[in-house]
Amino acid sequence: MPHHHTSPDLTSARRAANVDTGGTARTHLTVDGLSVSYPDRRVLTDLSFSARTGERLGLIGENGTGKSTLLRVLAGLQTPDEGAVELPGSVALLEQELPYPDDAQIVRVLDDAQREAVESLRLLETLGADLGEHPDDPAVADAYAAALEAAERSGAWNAEAARGDTLNGLGLGGFAETRTIAELSGGQRLRLSLAAILLRASHLLLLDEPSNHLDDASAAYLDRVLSEWPGIVIFASHDRTLLDAVATKILDLDALPISAHELAEDVGEDPGSGMGVRLWGVGYSAARAERAEEMRRWRARFTAESEQQFALEHEIKVGSREVNRKHESKSEAKITRKFYADKDARVTARRARNARVRLEGLERDRVRRPPEPLRFRGFEEDESTAPLRQVQGAGTSAPEPAEGAITLPPLLTAREVALTGRLTPTSLELRAGEHLLLTGPNGAGKSTLLAILAAELQPGHGTVLCDASIGYLPQEVSFARGDRSSLETYRSAVGAALADEAPLESIGLIAARDLHRPVVELSVGQRRRLALAALVATTPGVLLLDEPTNHLSLTLVEELEEALQRYPGALVIASHDRWLRARWKGSLLELTELR
Repeated sequence: MPHHHTSPDLTSARRAANVDTGGTARTHLTVDGLSVSYPDRRVLTDLSFSARTGERLGLIGENGTGKSTLLRVLAGLQTPDEGAVELPGSVALLEQELPYPDDAQIVRVLDDAQREAVESLRLLETLGADLGEHPDDPAVADAYAAALEAAERSGAWNAEAARGDTLNGLGLGGFAETRTIAELSGGQRLRLSLAAILLRASHLLLLDEPSNHLDDASAAYLDRVLSEWPGIVIFASHDRTLLDAVATKILDLDALPISAHELAEDVGEDPGSGMGVRLWGVGYSAARAERAEEMRRWRARFTAESEQQFALEHEIKVGSREVNRKHESKSEAKITRKFYADKDARVTARRARNARVRLEGLERDRVRRPPEPLRFRGFEEDESTAPLRQVQGAGTSAPEPAEGAITLPPLLTAREVALTGRLTPTSLELRAGEHLLLTGPNGAGKSTLLAILAAELQPGHGTVLCDASIGYLPQEVSFARGDRSSLETYRSAVGAALADEAPLESIGLIAARDLHRPVVELSVGQRRRLALAALVATTPGVLLLDEPTNHLSLTLVEELEEALQRYPGALVIASHDRWLRARWKGSLLELTELR
């Protein structure tokens, strides 16, 4: 649940980042040489960028590359190891918890957010009276002018209207302001905190996943408000639609094709090294296309350098062997033969030395290994899944079978399944290759239906028939043994034979440094990646995914979506991801809102 820190933290922010504003008001943000490390990894290295009023920076990158860390440093909540930050005016950060007790009422949160606006009106009223009594006093006139500017900046005259508009836009308009925080769900608390941040109207907005738990209407409202923000917005988000609609630039923390000599010895190939930062001066879609082309060039260069390295190593190996052979004189009596043998040996040795010099230069300057695209072994067609393709093509509704064709029986059937207070009667039938997206408002029962289909929850009414193995990814991932490592948990989930055939470290979803960590110490995103790794390794006939794009990096999400298009089994997805839903090519099932 979000937490906001605002202008009172500005002093600490400047102090932490060695900022000197010189007493003048700033309208832009400057970050110079920022570096941050944790005991097990470096997340930001020599990061520099700037942003001016009216610019909106979308912050993207793999989990663990430092997006949240950067926001906390800019807000003054974390001290960087190196670097300086110059902040523009007031700053507000949306984080993960509301800084109020559970018995605090909504009205208190909103009043605190608009306190500057309300107090500026009171001050104007007082100074207006003073100005009427002392119209020639320059000090009073200056104070009144400053208060008038502050009132305009905070939107004091339309504070009440802004309050209603913001609450309605974020789906909180029907809530009595006397309700306490304890009465709100996690998603409602996030929206309340987001409303407070927007009402505070700080110049610099720092937002961490601001569209989480928003329905389509609220997300569209947020798109509009951020696009019109009069100051600077920096937001970390996995919401590609939000990024595409709002961001004027993309700050990308993903890995770069950096040469070996630029990496510290303790960094190696770790993608969380902080050595991959650049600012795309374009929106998300354009940056996405440029990133894809950059990755293609990176992989091509790495392949070419690998081939060159192999050739040089071979030349050195062969040359050394030839030199040794030619120095073994076959006949000491034949002086001429030995002369030419020694001459050839010197030429061969010189070539080997030249090759060794070129190899040393290549090893020093070659680019780091690029991240490999994931291969979703269990989601792709192979010998074990080929029979599923007899009639349908993956990703589409079943076509009308040709006359005389054999139609495969359904893999998954639900007949009038319902659960009081959570799901109205729902039926579906899916064959191999059929893909279904569940839609409907929050609370319509999408997650409930998936849990029933996965046999994790018993329906109050109706039946479910499944004629295939099931792979299920819930929103909240938990493991029976939190003390087990990621490796042990994976091995237990997929079995020893499959774990040996497809090792967890080869899948690429869990960083090497986290393989031996107990799962209880993993983040929410890491736990979901571990659960996804088990699904990737297996070959389920029915795949049930609840918000599969949550807590995953944009690169991973795109690779996952591409793999799911080829999935040959029956697939059911529930998702709030507007980007995914806008591009969905399968069938839709809209669930009815509970009354």
